[in-house]
Amino acid sequence: IAHLDHREQVAEYLKKILTSGNHLLGLINNVLDMSHIESGKLHLTEEPCSLPDILHELRNIIQGSVHAKQLELYMDAVDIQHEEICCDRLRLSQALLNLLDNSIKYTPVGGMVSLKIIEKPGAPKGFANYEFHIKDTGIGMSKEFVSHIFESFERERNTTASGIQGTGLGMAITKNIVDMMNGTITVESRPGMGTECSVSLTLRLH
Repeated sequence: IAHLDHREQVAEYLKKILTSGNHLLGLINNVLDMSHIESGKLHLTEEPCSLPDILHELRNIIQGSVHAKQLELYMDAVDIQHEEICCDRLRLSQALLNLLDNSIKYTPVGGMVSLKIIEKPGAPKGFANYEFHIKDTGIGMSKEFVSHIFESFERERNTTASGIQGTGLGMAITKNIVDMMNGTITVESRPGMGTECSVSLTLRLH
């Protein structure tokens, strides 16, 4: 109450409250998702959706964080013959967003984050093969940590020591979503050289 006349100070307090609230909400949602996964209560739905729409939504969601860190953001679709698919749009977006959020969090100011979607040949009739590549120029990870990256609550020591917020559940949730969609996910990283996560999915066409 004593600072109500100081608009800038009040605005800064509100910003901090909102940031803390969003972080807490993210933590709660991640814990709930892992609880549903572990109890077998997380079920995927299938609905018609559009890859360009998913890309557009992801760009809108992360644009603020990208701008705040002055990052270069690239989103590309390569050799896409089929844009209309059927899948659990919410969970696919969640998996990709988790990977993008990690790239943004662990990439220093002025770095680069990219998402590239590639359609690969060889899918059964009525389906298409897609690869989603999320790449950054961030702090990277050790080979030892990468081998444990999909375990719950795992965070490398250099990330926790740096003060970067995280729950250690995002990658575990992403791996479970990809597994439930009968896909694969791989991670390649080197300390100081950035990280690339690749998700391969065969999705039914709409």
